[in-house]
Amino acid sequence: MFELIEEAVLHAAGQWWVLLAVYLLCTIDGFFPVVPSESVIVALASISGTADTVSLWWVWLIGALGAITGDQIAYSLGRTIGIERFRWMRTRSVRRAVGSARRALDSHGAMVICTARYIPGGRVAVNYTAGATGYPRLRFTLLDVFAAFLWSAYSIGIAKATTGWLDNTLLQIMVAVVAAAAVGWVADLVLKRVLARLASRHAAAEPVGQAGQAEKSSAPAVDSARD
Repeated sequence: MFELIEEAVLHAAGQWWVLLAVYLLCTIDGFFPVVPSESVIVALASISGTADTVSLWWVWLIGALGAITGDQIAYSLGRTIGIERFRWMRTRSVRRAVGSARRALDSHGAMVICTARYIPGGRVAVNYTAGATGYPRLRFTLLDVFAAFLWSAYSIGIAKATTGWLDNTLLQIMVAVVAAAAVGWVADLVLKRVLARLASRHAAAEPVGQAGQAEKSSAPAVDSARD
């Protein structure tokens, strides 16, 4: 059974339409993460060189271009739909989360966008929020292009790192996918902690800022009373 599945995977990797499939899956994953696109890139990279497969340079390029396209769609959806259209978007918790994400984008945009790219659901949320809150498209695009090409290279690197010490192609793919998922899980934890710290710092700074404004606004009244 495993030999038949392995032959099917190797056969599909040598077909002309495999790069089109990579592009479409990476694009869809950018705004609707039904299947992690890392699995496709990892699978092709794992079996590269074992048969008549496509070049890894093409896999890297097409995977990155598909990711960029999907991220741009998520950004455009956020800009079109916004964060006020539906009732659940206007709840306090959602507004707080959106506010924290926007402040993180303003202060650490490169880190947030690059880190979120490794989290299937996280990248959609960050890219959508960037569009919905008016984050500059040019800045977003430049950061996203860098993140997408780095992510595509990382997916290939994870696959190649497992090649050579596993004899079965399917096992190589499975181990590489699990490793990619583990990295995404760690990135998710790091991103959540960073966002939580930024939110707590902002909440702690708000009363101080409001107190300073109150003192400034009361100063003219005191001066006028003295006069």
